[in-house]
Amino acid sequence: MNEEHVKDTREELVSAREEKRQEIARAFNPNRMKVIRKELFANLRDPAVTIRDGNITFNTACINGLEDVVYVNLMIDEELGFLSVTGCDENDKGAIRWCVAKPDKRKSRKMRCPDFTDGIYKLLGWDKKCRYKILGYQIPFEGKVYYVFDLNVFQIFNEKPKKGEEPVDEAGEAQEVDTRKGYYPEDIANTFGVPMEQYKKETAVTDMDGYVTMAMFTGAGQEDS
Repeated sequence: MNEEHVKDTREELVSAREEKRQEIARAFNPNRMKVIRKELFANLRDPAVTIRDGNITFNTACINGLEDVVYVNLMIDEELGFLSVTGCDENDKGAIRWCVAKPDKRKSRKMRCPDFTDGIYKLLGWDKKCRYKILGYQIPFEGKVYYVFDLNVFQIFNEKPKKGEEPVDEAGEAQEVDTRKGYYPEDIANTFGVPMEQYKKETAVTDMDGYVTMAMFTGAGQEDS
């Protein structure tokens, strides 16, 4: 193959690629696209809370996100379905210890609270045979840092059945339940994400000293596009 032929072949490839680029450029419009949900890419480094029937646990990423915080206030917005946490003084009337604090490190702890979780499961219509994992978003508000969890967007995990409650197959044999594999509700699992116009509304920031309200961040109260 001579140099002239190689040069012609290379130019043809470059030309074909440029034609394809222009074709895509003519068709591309980000306003027609959907922004993929972060939940579909969740990993252990993302702050999250897991709610079970009887207790809740904030993961290590969440604990580390509020540096040196051992006691917190937990708050809930029943109308919007938000759970939030922020650091507080040990002597605060509503102080709850959310981690195990040692001289060299802090780690998450299982917080037993059956009366609280009963209310959460009832409020959201959750199944007590499952646990629910919700991602947290760190939001500064009026000089304090909060983690906010949208309880309307969750990953579901089956809990290990109690003795005598194991599911059975057609032959009456007990079936093994996978407690490690999570899944999402249909409104999340069957969609990639939200339309760009809606996404822009949900993440809009107004001029208020650089802070973002919880509603602005999650899009609560916004009209659907």
